[in-house]
Amino acid sequence: MAGEELGFDPRRAASHTISRILPQNSFNRVRTVLLRALGIRIAASSCFAGPVDITGEGSLPDLLSIGPGCHFTGPLHIDLSAPVSIGARVYMGYGVMLATVDHEFGPPSQRCGRQLHRPICIEDGVWIGSHAVILPGVRIGQGSVVAAGAVVTRDVPPHALVGGVPARWIHDLDDAVTAEARRQRALAG
Repeated sequence: MAGEELGFDPRRAASHTISRILPQNSFNRVRTVLLRALGIRIAASSCFAGPVDITGEGSLPDLLSIGPGCHFTGPLHIDLSAPVSIGARVYMGYGVMLATVDHEFGPPSQRCGRQLHRPICIEDGVWIGSHAVILPGVRIGQGSVVAAGAVVTRDVPPHALVGGVPARWIHDLDDAVTAEARRQRALAG
């Protein structure tokens, strides 16, 4: 097919166009309904307040799922070279990127080696600040906060605040976490 040869996916192109036609923070429900009509699995009461760019090699309906009660400020970039699962009540700020593709280190003649595709899982109740980047293979635990501008390179435990480049554990957001668990996270961070 010509579309496959050229790397053209009509659903991705339509999602890009539809999400940009409407002004930022206006027509949020309309934008979301139109994205849903393109086959993106978006649960009830979730909305996109701005543009979304979906790239990668995977199929929209098969690789992207968004739970209920989520809010995406946009623009949001989602790479679907591997599955992306977003739980319930997840909020994302302006300019967040979810990247599911990376590369191995290659030999000295070409350091960018073969591609690696790994999923991203964002659990319920997570808040991801503006311009954060979530890298391949990362799981962000329930009730966690990713600070603005953070680059998340490894899993985030539940109810933790992480920030920085690369993102490191800052502190727990749950009073029930034991002092020993806090000490272990601080040493690992």
